Amino acid sequence: AVVSTQSTGYFLRNSYYDTALDMVKSLGIQDIVDTELFISGRDIEKSLAAHNVQLCLQWCHENRSRLKKTRSTLEFNLHTQCFIEKIRAKDYLGAIQYAQRYLVESEGMCKEKLQETMVLLAFKPTTECSKYKALFSEDRWEELVLEFRASNYHLHHLHSESLLSTVLQSGLSAIKTHQCYSSEKSGDCPVCNEPLNSLATPLPFSHCTQSRLICRISGKPMNEHNAPMMLPNGNVYGEEALTEMMATDGILTCPRTNEKFWLDQAYKVYVM
Repeated sequence: AVVSTQSTGYFLRNSYYDTALDMVKSLGIQDIVDTELFISGRDIEKSLAAHNVQLCLQWCHENRSRLKKTRSTLEFNLHTQCFIEKIRAKDYLGAIQYAQRYLVESEGMCKEKLQETMVLLAFKPTTECSKYKALFSEDRWEELVLEFRASNYHLHHLHSESLLSTVLQSGLSAIKTHQCYSSEKSGDCPVCNEPLNSLATPLPFSHCTQSRLICRISGKPMNEHNAPMMLPNGNVYGEEALTEMMATDGILTCPRTNEKFWLDQAYKVYVM
């Protein structure tokens, strides 16, 4: 149930709503997964993606007191976008009236941003001035979607990262070593292999106060019960693995170089 809940949270946060709902229904975990919060947010995100701010403005009105406490600028940015769209439609008088009615009085209003927005009246949507070209960009709608999502999570005390992502990153960081990004990668190490190797790249390396020697053949620790043995070519393996290989093949074959040796050619290594 824990893995299922974490997986569902991941799907919901990454907009795989149908997959999440199917999983919740098939596993019968409706009581422990709050899908309604994400589904209601999905409708608002869809309306913003379709360049419609009405649902989001209604949500801001319903949660105005809570948004005010968090100093959210979402409502101001929504009204700013409406103002920009009126300029894009060359409705300059309507844009001025809209700014007088909504922008000045909206929650999260910033005097500097308001002044910057009002200057748009002197520019065309095709302007090449980088500062104002960014304000006319269609990418602002995607920014509004992300800002709404962040505000929605914040109001309901939800983390933007799913628990599944947090657990996965913690696990990868715990076993990530510098060897995972060297030429001497281990086939048995999850971080040494893709796709986890790429996923773990931005994560910190594990903090190991004590090193352990692991046999490349068996994957078992090399210690007093499984002494490390060095072959004439300098490669080291566990005594148990070499003894088992000798009993099976009658000769030792180095997995790295395919060189063949007798067991009495291997020397025990002492680590201080």
